[in-house]
Amino acid sequence: MGTLFRWLDERLDLVRAKRDLLDREVPDRLTWWHTLGSATLTVFLVQVVTGTVLATYYSASPDHAYESIQFVTRAVASGALLRGIHHWGASAMVVLIVAHMIRVFAVGAYKYPREINWVLGVGLFLIVMGFSFTGYLLPWDQKAYWATAVGTNIAGTTPVVGAALVALLRGGSELGTATLARFYAFHVLWLPLLLTVLVALHIIVVVRQGIAARPRDLEVGAPGSTKDPTYPAYYREAYAASKRGGLRFWPDILGKDAIVSAATVLIIVLLAALFGAPLEAPADPTDTAYVPRPEWYFLPIYQLLKLVPGSLEAVIAVGVPTVLLIVLLGLPFFDRGSTRNLLHRPAALVGLTLLLGGSGFLIGAAGRAPAAAAEAGASLTSSQRAGRSLYQSQQCGGCHRIAGQGGEEGPDLTAVGLRHSAGWLHSFVESPSRFHPESRMPAYGPPALSHQEIEELAQYLSSLRGRERTAVSPQYYDTFPPPRRP
Repeated sequence: MGTLFRWLDERLDLVRAKRDLLDREVPDRLTWWHTLGSATLTVFLVQVVTGTVLATYYSASPDHAYESIQFVTRAVASGALLRGIHHWGASAMVVLIVAHMIRVFAVGAYKYPREINWVLGVGLFLIVMGFSFTGYLLPWDQKAYWATAVGTNIAGTTPVVGAALVALLRGGSELGTATLARFYAFHVLWLPLLLTVLVALHIIVVVRQGIAARPRDLEVGAPGSTKDPTYPAYYREAYAASKRGGLRFWPDILGKDAIVSAATVLIIVLLAALFGAPLEAPADPTDTAYVPRPEWYFLPIYQLLKLVPGSLEAVIAVGVPTVLLIVLLGLPFFDRGSTRNLLHRPAALVGLTLLLGGSGFLIGAAGRAPAAAAEAGASLTSSQRAGRSLYQSQQCGGCHRIAGQGGEEGPDLTAVGLRHSAGWLHSFVESPSRFHPESRMPAYGPPALSHQEIEELAQYLSSLRGRERTAVSPQYYDTFPPPRRP
């Protein structure tokens, strides 16, 4: 072994690599919160291993995807546990990367000279959320199908590029073989490749710059702004002073990282063993009663969309994430103050409190209460009014009745909004035969109607909740379940 090590060392300089990576000095008095980055990396590796094994059994086609998941669960040795680990690992990735970003934000570690690493971290967060969204569809069960249908419809409300975005995600106008193949390719090929590259860059920058010191060590005697010409020299001196305690990355820091990472993996395995991974009935595009519900990390935007008028749904669905992304990317370039302690940055403290508190409130509200029906006397939004105009111009009243007015060939739409969400109605109008093969209603998907026009029509139909009660018998409303929206 000694001969082999010397042979490798002569060619790879392993001794120097060990000195640069493991023997490097680190700042004093680092906390357990500094282990979150390593724990996130560990969970990513767990996801790679479990995902690779699952991929060897998975069939990315609507005809066989569900059966392949069932085969893994029932026939493969420890297959149910493996699926459970991958399922709970996905949630753990979201929790850990958000917690890591909160810690970095709280100690001002995104400031000079770590701006690039913060931007890389934001990119990692986006990719993790991309994993969550693309992995959602792969089981091809009811929840996977309908949540993806609603999610892609929401993406279609993006101004200008909405229709193109839906076509890119779905591989066409409908969810099907092309959609599943694209989501699978993103989930197991493109996103892992991008994440690996960003993780490597992230680690290289951390090794190059060192672990962030405590805010107190970088604030005493600091210039007022990181833009001050004297700040770089101050920072180098203060950071060097923070490492005079003689701590080394190994074993002082890496030991803590190993303990937290092992505990995290143990928790994931226990959750997988106790609760497993959910799997609902196979995807059924004709199931008119199913109401999808996203995973917990998408609940804030889900609940927020339920609280705004239909005309503002596109603004919320697209605008809120876009604004948040711009703020995160621009944060280190606009916040140039030298103060790093969160308690001494009131604006940052208030912003973080509002963001976390608001997200927690929305998640709690989504978990506690079903969606409420729109008030009976609420006026139509501009989007719903445009949909009403389309309803009239397309002569939909020739087949359907609303409040006693119209034809009788098609279903009565007086209270259709109590049965179906705007997302479901959008998909139905695009292709009725997917839901009811015997339906004689023509498909109104592009080019018959644009994606935006279909969305406006769906918004109008979802607003029909029996407001004109005098035209319909009271028993009519007893046939509908409590109103819910996806």
